[in-house]
Order: sequence, then C-alpha cells, then structure tokens
Amino acid sequence: MDSQQNSSHPRLALIELAGADAAEAEAGAFKRAVDVHAWPITLGRALDNHIVIDDPFVAAHHARIGVDDAGALTLTVLDTVNGVDVGFHHAKSGESLALTTASSHLKLGNTRIQLRLPNEALLPEQALPFMQRSSTAPSLVTSARSRAWPWLTGAGLLAFQAASQWTALDPGADFSAWLPLLLGVPVALVLWCGVWALLSKLFNHHFDFTGHLKLALPWMLAIAVAQAMWPQLAASLALPSMWRLTPLLVVVLTAFLVRAHLAHVLPNKRQAVSVGVVAMALGSIGITVAGNYRSHDSLSSAAYMSTLPLPALRLSGTGGEQKLVQGLAPLAAQLAARVKKAMDDEEEGDDAGE
Repeated sequence: MDSQQNSSHPRLALIELAGADAAEAEAGAFKRAVDVHAWPITLGRALDNHIVIDDPFVAAHHARIGVDDAGALTLTVLDTVNGVDVGFHHAKSGESLALTTASSHLKLGNTRIQLRLPNEALLPEQALPFMQRSSTAPSLVTSARSRAWPWLTGAGLLAFQAASQWTALDPGADFSAWLPLLLGVPVALVLWCGVWALLSKLFNHHFDFTGHLKLALPWMLAIAVAQAMWPQLAASLALPSMWRLTPLLVVVLTAFLVRAHLAHVLPNKRQAVSVGVVAMALGSIGITVAGNYRSHDSLSSAAYMSTLPLPALRLSGTGGEQKLVQGLAPLAAQLAARVKKAMDDEEEGDDAGE
C-alpha cells in the first residue's frame, strides 16, 4: 500500500486502483491502494502527481480531487482527451463535480478507481462459499477454476460439434470426413482469437489471446447449440415460424460475441460499440432477408431439415393429411409461374442468339 503523506496524519480517504476489468473491481480485486492524508491530490501519468497511474489512456495530469470552500469533496478534470467516468456520468476536461459515497467509483482511461471515505456505510460481512471456507488457499481454488474454464468450454464445443458431425455423416464415412472438424475448428478458433488479440495489442498494447479465447468459447458454444437444437425444438413443437427464427437467433448471438470482443478491445467506448454492433446486426438481418426473398420469393426460407427429428421427441400432434394437402395447394401455381419464367428466359436467349 502506498501512502500519500506521512502516516502520522489522520487518514482522510483510501483510493483503490484496479485494471479495466469491471468484474475484478466489483469483486474487490484491486491491484493497488493509496492512503490519502491531505487534500488536494492529483492523478496522472507524470511523476509529480500524488498518485501516478501507468496507463497510456491517462493524461500527464488527468484529474485533481480536493475540497471546495464549503468543505465538500470535489473532482476537477484537468487537461485530458478521455475525461473521467464518475458512476454513469462522463466528465469532460475542465468540468468539476462533487463526489459523494454514491459517486465514488471513477474511471480514468483503463484504470478503475474506488474512492473510500470515512463516512462510508460498509456492507455486512459475507460468508465464504463452502469450498473456499474449507480450503487453506481459496485464491488457488478461484485461480484453478479460471484456468479450467476455457478448457471445459472448449471441450464442450468440440464434443457438440463432433456429435453434430456424426449425425450428419453417412454410415461408413471414412476418416477424411472428420478432418474439417478436427483441423478446421481449432484453426478457425486460433485465427479468430489471434485477430482480436492483435487489435488488443494495437489499442491496449497487450496481446491478450487468452482473454479473447475466454470470451469466444462460451458464445461459440451457444451459437453451435442454437444452430443444432433450435430447429429440433421447433420440429418437436410443430412450429415452422419458430424454425424460421433460427437465422435471426444466430445473428443475435454472433452480435453478442462481436460486442464482447470489441468491448474488451475498447473498454472506454462501450456505448459506441453497442450502437455499432446493433447496426451491423440489423444490416446482416436485412441482407439475409433480401437473399431469401431473391432465392425463394419469401422473406424466409422454407422449414427444412436434412434429418428427421426423432418421433419420441415430438411434443405436439400431427396435422393430418388434409392439412398437408392444403399446404401443398399453392405449390402448383408457384411452380407453374417458375416454369413460365424459365421458358420466357429461354425464348429471349434464343432470339438474341439469332
């Protein structure tokens, strides 16, 4: 722990600093704590600040915290491009605002700061989970879980993809049919996370491949499960309209995946990232709908599955022959229109050739 002045003076506040990970800050995983024994104090990258913050997104003299004439604690944003996030409020350069226990969570660049004051109301002590309470090294338990999580989700993704591949293959298929899964999925995952890690290196000066891998695996597993199980559930419930929502569901999950990566690369631009991802998702949906309409004269493709669902999984009754005949009735007119269009195109081609 650092000390801002001689410890013989009374402690006026405690400033705790953490990295860009909000979850770690909320869990109390602060990397540094500084005692405050006198106001004002300055924060920034320059060495003449009371609190020096090694963060490329923090200005040389980023902010000052002091007391005004009425004795209220005040934050003043100095000469900075990125400003300071105070709770949900973004304070720009030159702005001053009062600090209270309700607004003591600050963010300078990629550095999260919690300002603790003597009049702070403390939450009651929480009981440790049983596994940690019975362990002599609880931090090792948490660390082991964190290290195991990517392996577990990766194994789940590979197992689910293998099951989907097995059901899609013809009986007696040779080993070469499995090569796209055994080689393609790991290579694609490495390339995907590698590109995002390069972007992290570009914007945050840190090649965070592991961080992006932890983000990608759960969302990729969710996408794989949705693609395989959503049509099965729609078939079990006999809801073709639900089946038609499968592409929309995949686009939404993919948008969440991309947003997670972008927010990790640009933690200070979460609102802009969300707006951009929503725009891209809407554009993807529009392109998909336009492609379906061009190919099928319909906003969505017809409900079709390459394999029949198991009868035991059917949760709704059958529609009967009459319903099938009624559903096929418009097909004759649609086929006739397509045949006529094809013949007209062929005659135009012959005329042009002559």
